[in-house]
Amino acid sequence: MTTVSAADLKAFLSKVGNNEAIRSRIHAATGVNDILDIASSHGFNLSKPAVIRAHAEALSQASDHQLERVNTWGDALMHCFGATEAD
Repeated sequence: MTTVSAADLKAFLSKVGNNEAIRSRIHAATGVNDILDIASSHGFNLSKPAVIRAHAEALSQASDHQLERVNTWGDALMHCFGATEAD
């Protein structure tokens, strides 16, 4: 089984940050499978376990203030890797 590295996730989110259409799809994601489908449709092969682990690790380090702004799974993922609405 192939695993995804933090660099793979950052590469995907870098592409997301530069593309409003992908960004909108990420923000609308309701779960990790949506994220994996979006990534796959853009040539990124991310693994579910690695995305969830990276997501959990990043959220565990977020402040309460930062977490208050998270409304969807997609928002949480975007926040975790530094691709926020303010970008």
